Amino acid sequence: MSKVIFSLFITYSFFVYGQKTAADSIIIEKQIQEVEIVGKKKLIERKIDRLVFNVENSTTSIGGDALDALRTTPGVRIQNDQISMVGKSGMSVMVDDRIILLSGDDLVNFLRTLKSDNIKSIEVITSPPAKYDAEGNSGIINIKLKKAKADSWSNTIRTSAKQATYSSFNAGNNFTYQKNKLDLLFDVSASRDVNIYTNDINYFYPSENWVNKIYNKSEADRLSGIFNIKYNISKTFDIGFQYLGNSGILDKDEESAAQIFDISSLQLNRTLNAEGNTRNKSNNHSFNLNMLKKLDTLGKRLSVDLDYFTFNANKGNTFNSLDFDRTINSILLERTDNNNEQKINNFSGKVDFDMPFKWANISFGGKISFTETKNNIDINRYNVTSPISSLISGQSDEFIYSENIQALYISANRKFSEKWEGKVGLRAESTQNEGYSKMFNETNTNDYIKLFPTFYLAYHANEENSIVLSYSRRVNRPSYSNLNPARWYLTSNSYEEGNPFLQPSFTSNLELSHTLKDLLTTTISFSKTSDGFGQITTHDLENNVQSFIRRNYFDYSNFLWSEYINYNIFPWWNTSAEASVYYTETRAYSEFLNPKYSGWGGYFSNNNNFTLNKKKTISAQLVYEYNYPTIFNENRSDAYSNLGIGVKFLCLDKQLQIALTANNILGSDRVKTSNITQGISQNFRQYYDTQFVRLSLSYKFGNKNLNLGKKTTSNEEEKTRSY
Repeated sequence: MSKVIFSLFITYSFFVYGQKTAADSIIIEKQIQEVEIVGKKKLIERKIDRLVFNVENSTTSIGGDALDALRTTPGVRIQNDQISMVGKSGMSVMVDDRIILLSGDDLVNFLRTLKSDNIKSIEVITSPPAKYDAEGNSGIINIKLKKAKADSWSNTIRTSAKQATYSSFNAGNNFTYQKNKLDLLFDVSASRDVNIYTNDINYFYPSENWVNKIYNKSEADRLSGIFNIKYNISKTFDIGFQYLGNSGILDKDEESAAQIFDISSLQLNRTLNAEGNTRNKSNNHSFNLNMLKKLDTLGKRLSVDLDYFTFNANKGNTFNSLDFDRTINSILLERTDNNNEQKINNFSGKVDFDMPFKWANISFGGKISFTETKNNIDINRYNVTSPISSLISGQSDEFIYSENIQALYISANRKFSEKWEGKVGLRAESTQNEGYSKMFNETNTNDYIKLFPTFYLAYHANEENSIVLSYSRRVNRPSYSNLNPARWYLTSNSYEEGNPFLQPSFTSNLELSHTLKDLLTTTISFSKTSDGFGQITTHDLENNVQSFIRRNYFDYSNFLWSEYINYNIFPWWNTSAEASVYYTETRAYSEFLNPKYSGWGGYFSNNNNFTLNKKKTISAQLVYEYNYPTIFNENRSDAYSNLGIGVKFLCLDKQLQIALTANNILGSDRVKTSNITQGISQNFRQYYDTQFVRLSLSYKFGNKNLNLGKKTTSNEEEKTRSY
């Protein structure tokens, strides 16, 4: 039976290309006049700087949540509950034009509180306009909610249990309130996640073969909260305040075992075993004060945001290692203590003007940002073979980094005719940063001004065909921890270290997209990155030590062709499929690597939603994803796939939702990569505990149509770089 189902959803994803789709109808009943009005609204709309997926016209709005809606949104991928955008290395999520300052599981759990019945549309912004920070080769997903009813409130209680290798739990509550001029939102979430990570590593040295096995078990307890208040002082002036907080403790047990064989005789020469524990306490707090002033009735307005963000983390790691050399029958016992304390403070403010005129819509504004980070690292390695331990090496460093950014932008949007529309923008960012290392007694400074243009040209041939050409330039700045030059030991013979000399990389993106009806979306894009930075593995062959260092070491080009299709095979069966093919080329300028790496890759996904009864209270989902072999920089990845199923029940007048999902059913979601550095071949086989079953429940009471958006803040870029 499973083979039949598998064959069906592969076959029909190609079959539907030649089918016609009927536009959905919206029926509006006006009780007083008893008149039925029938209108047409497209499922997919192409605007000049974004693609709009009208969730209210999709079958995914029946009893689902925001994650369900995102699964069928063009250009959006959800793999193992991780959200990404096609062709982008990062992304931000907004609700009603306001950034959500959450990531990872916290973001996923919050999105599950947004019911798809209450979502109007999802906007996919692959090339953010000049109004937004130029940081990262990333896009934006903007979830637009339906208009809330006045004088109403709503409360949602949620909980979930997940069984992977170990059990994990999550619980939370979401409360929204709207009365007269006051809007309130309060959301709290607590979770305990237990996961494993395994990595089988092989290093092929000229005279030895190292076979490493790593097994980590992590237990994370997290508590997060959101508080948002908005008050309408008058018809033209709003003021709001937002707080977001997150605190957690991560405990990780780590085990590694290495066997070292003679390359010619295959005789076991040495064994290296290590056991350790990492404990990381962290918290962050974000405060936002925002104001919106309407300047007239034609859409002119002024908005102001003031933000403060603080992040604190205290990470400690201790591990014991045993090195047994069989060739000389010697044993070396070591203990390594790593400690790192990190503090980040950021203040930022921004001002935005929206000024629509008859001849064009003009937007302009500016932003300032001040950031200071402090890192204190203490690392000590001891020989504990004898009863009295002796210090092998010690390192202590205080690294202080400050960064100031000033930005100005302007953009103009003009519609030349019913078919042609254009938009141009320019953002200028001035950056000054300084990093000081006490251990090395050196200071590194940077001071530069960069321009980031954006350009869009749209041609709407008719109501069923739209073509958009866009260009944007972006910057990717190193995270604060990547700039810290101190070492952090992973095992007795491997460590990682940052680099205070890292420079930002710059990416230019060119994209051409075509939308046909509600059926097909085609995207062709080309991006080029200069001064790309990342982590390189180097080998000290004399002392058998692996180091993971960060360098600016490559220029990168990527060509992507992506097709997305959405089709209702039957009234009870909706399918969406995405197929992407891409070509990558890396020009490396490191003495450890080859000068060029290039190759093809691909991705295919198929998402099926089934409505199983007339009342639309029982639904099922079948998802399949396949990642083809690919090359990224010096790394080559093998193919891997994921098959998931789910069933959902709506009870008690659809207020109670019960969902059961199974992920990675076939156990085929294991990532295998390989590369060659310094002429040393190495391969990795990683598993992230993605095979699981999850049961989730949520109960909503109050006014079911109430929604309240979350406020964007002015320091989004700085927060993403704190992790």
